[in-house]
Amino acid sequence: MKGVLSSRGRLVSYLSGVQVLVGRVSSVRTFSAAGSDEPHVNMSTHNTALNTVWPDDIIGPFGPQDRRFQLPGNSGFDFHLTGLTEQQKKMKGHMTLPDVLTAPSAPDRHLSILTQMTSDLCDIDGSAPSQPVTPADQYFDQSRVECMIQNCPELLKREFLSMFPEAPSTDMMAVTVTQRTKHDMSSWSPEVEDEREAMLHTFIDGAQQICLALQDGGFWADFIDPSSGLAFFGPYTNLTFFETDERYAQLGFRVEDLGCCRVIRHALWGTNVFVGTIFTNAPPTSDIIRKLQGS
Repeated sequence: MKGVLSSRGRLVSYLSGVQVLVGRVSSVRTFSAAGSDEPHVNMSTHNTALNTVWPDDIIGPFGPQDRRFQLPGNSGFDFHLTGLTEQQKKMKGHMTLPDVLTAPSAPDRHLSILTQMTSDLCDIDGSAPSQPVTPADQYFDQSRVECMIQNCPELLKREFLSMFPEAPSTDMMAVTVTQRTKHDMSSWSPEVEDEREAMLHTFIDGAQQICLALQDGGFWADFIDPSSGLAFFGPYTNLTFFETDERYAQLGFRVEDLGCCRVIRHALWGTNVFVGTIFTNAPPTSDIIRKLQGS
């Protein structure tokens, strides 16, 4: 789903998994690599007039074009599919061309895509709702990851510059990746420990790929390793930023003291969350940040 700008200037999007977030930026990194000095990949050519050419996994929209879909948006007229002979037969009778005035509007197409997406999620889950719900409600219920992008608060920025000595002293963006957990993270059990470990590996793997994509784009980027509270790529410092740090309140979370321990609380999912944070100097208008936003 496309991001939603909150009242505090935070852009939030909801996803089915961290792999979807990584997939958003993988194409940007691929395009960047395509313009570098990496070895050239030879592409085999074939007759695009007879075969469907899907977007290339490596060079995307710069790959060969399917001649049957020559219009913007990979669309075309029916004779691009059936061939000139079939079109000549149709011209003997009445032929109607699509009317742009009757075509669905952009909001209608977005709603159709959202409905299809939520329907697919329902099919994967295999369960039917006990009562009617809207597609948006169903989608948010199925979402497992929240990505929130915001300008790093000025107070935090001064402290984080000490945590990231290599970071440029420019505007910094904070990207918080919240994974929704099955178990309540305010208590401990073997199941909770196993889930936290799985969430940790998922975040670190995804955050590395996102940071490398940002770095390939010419930006500085690093993230906090939740297991140590330290910068992942940067040099060691004695400053830490753990998931239960009270400074997370400035990023839109609540940190509660339970007496025996502290726990982070999410506005929607409560304490059933695992939170990781990425920092970068990439501006909100950059392609990579726009991809993270889902635009």
